[in-house]
Amino acid sequence: MEEVIKHKEQMSASNKLNLTSIGIGTIVLTTVYTAVLASQLLATKHKVDYLYYKEITQNK
Repeated sequence: MEEVIKHKEQMSASNKLNLTSIGIGTIVLTTVYTAVLASQLLATKHKVDYLYYKEITQNK
């Protein structure tokens, strides 16, 4: 009976560790994904600004 309780406690600790690892992994992946999207957005903004000001200066 004591072996069953020890086994359940070990599994519970293992499950908590796995859940924590998944949570940390999710946060890291979300952070990386957000950084990639932000860099793409800024690159697009720079390109649009460049084309806008290029058009303004050529039409003067």
